Amino acid sequence: MRAQSTAGIHSIAEYLPPRVASVRELHDRGLLRGSPETLTSFGFDTVHLAGEETNIDMAIAAAERVLEESDVDRNDIGMILYAAALSSSSTLWDGNGGSPHGSVLQLDSVPDLFKYPASVLQTELGLPNAPVVGINQLGCASIFAALRMARALIVAEGELRAVLCVSSDKFPAGRHRDLAYNLVSDGACATIVRRGDRINRIVECTQITKGALWDSEAIENEIIAAYFPTATALIERTLAKAGLEMDDISLVIPHNVSLRSWEILGRLIKCPPERIYTENIARVGHTIASDNLLNLRRATEAGMIEKGDYLLLFTFGYGSNWACMIVQH
Repeated sequence: MRAQSTAGIHSIAEYLPPRVASVRELHDRGLLRGSPETLTSFGFDTVHLAGEETNIDMAIAAAERVLEESDVDRNDIGMILYAAALSSSSTLWDGNGGSPHGSVLQLDSVPDLFKYPASVLQTELGLPNAPVVGINQLGCASIFAALRMARALIVAEGELRAVLCVSSDKFPAGRHRDLAYNLVSDGACATIVRRGDRINRIVECTQITKGALWDSEAIENEIIAAYFPTATALIERTLAKAGLEMDDISLVIPHNVSLRSWEILGRLIKCPPERIYTENIARVGHTIASDNLLNLRRATEAGMIEKGDYLLLFTFGYGSNWACMIVQH
């Protein structure tokens, strides 16, 4: 087993819009393609819908919370990584055609193309000494890429003490909320990855990209066919690289893409259902890139994780990208 990493997921915060809608309400409002009965059978109940909040508003709210709750000094934040799953979330856009920060998708001039959420996030948080990097084009796996990059930067740059990772996504208003048998919430998450932290120490990170599956709408059936064998292979590879077996994993921290999908994948990776944290699927639905960190925080608060436990985080993002991470609490 390789030497221990020198970075851990120190603290986590989230922002979920207060507006909650049930599966039935979404159906009645014309926001579902499929039947509410099917989505309910897959474990979904309610989702959170952003109203006036923009993606950057949600990002700021999550980041402010993690900074307030953490004992990390703001002066120690040496980098901001802003991860967006939706292409629109990497721009200054509110999903309704306008934004107080300016709309990029309704171009008035070419300079609008150079207005970035990460820069707004830096100035709104009062972190002028933390350079920014935007991460996208990985779908729901974007935050995994941010965490992986944060650990690598901390290992590589001796003066870097902490990295703020933020992800935020908002669906376009009036669009269907069900994609490939999962139900989508708006939301944001933020976390601080800190040098030397032994809480949620990042042990291993892996990713598979199958670029031929880039057109998710046109080849949805092909993506579904590839999902389970690729997920199984990646999880097995991640465990092997960490020198662990599934029996060593105390809890799987999943994405919230359908309870049914985790019943299947759990059997494939030989993980009993009681060791997969699925409580948030019904309550929150799929928050795109924020699921895993939201679930890690909730499972910790529920007392389901003990010191020294190995946790396996897994997600999938259109594009198509499978990502897996092992942390030790």
